[in-house]
Amino acid sequence: MTISLTIDNSFPELLKSWRQTRGISQLELALRCDSSQKHISFLESGRSRPSRAMVFVVSEALEVPLRDRNELLLAAGFAPGYRESAPSDEMLSAVNSALEQLLKGNEPYPAMVFDRFHNVLQANMGALKLQMFLYGVDSLDDLPDVSTNLIKGLLHPDGYRGSIKNWEVVSTVMLRRLQAEAHAAGNPQEALDILEECVNYPGVPENWRQMVPQDWQKPILTVDIEKDGVELSFLTTLTTLGTPFDITVQEIRLESFFPADDTTRLFFTQ
Repeated sequence: MTISLTIDNSFPELLKSWRQTRGISQLELALRCDSSQKHISFLESGRSRPSRAMVFVVSEALEVPLRDRNELLLAAGFAPGYRESAPSDEMLSAVNSALEQLLKGNEPYPAMVFDRFHNVLQANMGALKLQMFLYGVDSLDDLPDVSTNLIKGLLHPDGYRGSIKNWEVVSTVMLRRLQAEAHAAGNPQEALDILEECVNYPGVPENWRQMVPQDWQKPILTVDIEKDGVELSFLTTLTTLGTPFDITVQEIRLESFFPADDTTRLFFTQ
């Protein structure tokens, strides 16, 4: 694939937009970059062109995601600095091996790997068992399409939200997480479209932005399930891969489910 390099006047606007998104002043950005406020001002006004090194410096200072760092580089007239590997790429073999170990290490409890759109990439046996239980099927082939996406499985009417006892609270927290993730990524249209789709599902709380949680007696929000006379309760953790230099690797997440009570523990260990 040939990339045509052109100087795009959008770099000043992109830089200013990311700085404002992060809520810092030109002076603060200059201090983070070991530069001067005057130089940052000139970069944002287009009076100065950044060097390739400066694009990397400001991107790091603003914690810009790798995908968007490539956009900044292209806008400044440089080649992209980060590759986006396919999940099956040989270069990701060590990453895939680590993910497989994490998935196996969480057995018999559920764990799933997903991408930036919350599409499930890998799942362990505990996760598959939980999904079949929630959807009331005996075979993986019978799982509905929404089961391949963590957000849709939880929020979509065809998902399993009817089995979540505290669904209103969990859905509100998930929507706020989606909003925070979109903001952290600079509010790209793709992320905003996903958020808009989710908030427009029938039955989703319209006031999810203003909802205030009631007194919570636990130290962490749990996902509480009640189905076919079985009650389960989970707490979850999110794992990212450290120091990524590949877009795909940076956008991978692993969510692990752990039993929050003895009943849930027995459900998976027996």
